[in-house]
Amino acid sequence: MDLEDLRVLMSIVKAKLMGKPLALCDIGDADGLTSAALFLIKYPNGLVTFAPPSKVQRGWLYRVVKWDFVADLPCPGKAVIRADHHRTNKPCAQFEYYDPEAPCSAYMAAKGLNLNSDPRAQGLVKVAIETDTANIVSREAEEIDMAARFSNYGEKVKLAKVLAQEGLGALSEPWVKAIVERGYKAKELMLRIADQIPIDNVVNVYFSTRVGSVSYRQLTIELQRRGAGMVNILVKLGSRTFRYYCGADKSRFDCTRIATALGGGRHPYAAGAQYKAPLFNPRQGFEEFIRVLKDKLNMSKLSLIEVVRDTNGVSVRRLQL
Repeated sequence: MDLEDLRVLMSIVKAKLMGKPLALCDIGDADGLTSAALFLIKYPNGLVTFAPPSKVQRGWLYRVVKWDFVADLPCPGKAVIRADHHRTNKPCAQFEYYDPEAPCSAYMAAKGLNLNSDPRAQGLVKVAIETDTANIVSREAEEIDMAARFSNYGEKVKLAKVLAQEGLGALSEPWVKAIVERGYKAKELMLRIADQIPIDNVVNVYFSTRVGSVSYRQLTIELQRRGAGMVNILVKLGSRTFRYYCGADKSRFDCTRIATALGGGRHPYAAGAQYKAPLFNPRQGFEEFIRVLKDKLNMSKLSLIEVVRDTNGVSVRRLQL
């Protein structure tokens, strides 16, 4: 059990002891954050928790309680209301607000929580649609995206509360601006990395070492913007832990074919997975990524860009596998 799990456990205990409504939302992006804020608009005395899909799918902690509200995540087992739009997530809640054609989970959450006429909720749903469809056109959507991606767990809980209270006006708070600025600095590093990656129809990238604070989802979007039809990114998070990110033109590719083979899921145009290699064969995590790519993309040989940190900052090298 890590620190994030302990925070969730403390919130579960507090909610049950005090009789407060309890929500579980995706930790990784603006859709999860805005969905949490919508829950707090509806239930100002509620408690919100955050987790990635991989933990909800596999972690026992998330299955021991009946959640009042779940958004943008696989069903943890027992829930009253669940709002979602991912084809790979199976329903299980008492009241399912689920539509795979919906632009984001926050859109379904507003319906499920009966907030469609609330102006704060309308603003939050608007930016969630922009961020989750990778069509960010407003300053507010870009800043919410930065805040969601570059806030830590405690900041995320605080962000959900202030967004519920002030709507998009919360972006003017100095401490929120500081998180957003953190995101813009990380974006500069991401763009420097993108400049070094040659663009092909399918771009495969492996981060074998930590290179700093980077949004890998932003990197998939940037490489697609530059002409890639599909982007597959594997990040080595620890000695045995790997995280997969995918972005694709869904008219030609389907990210879920690879993500589900690695134990994850989400959308044809954006998907991911997190998995662990065997204790005595950590290399297998990388090898499994290559095997699945070759199988699902029907390739006998694969071009891969490895990104590493060196004395000059960040560099890349092309591998043929």
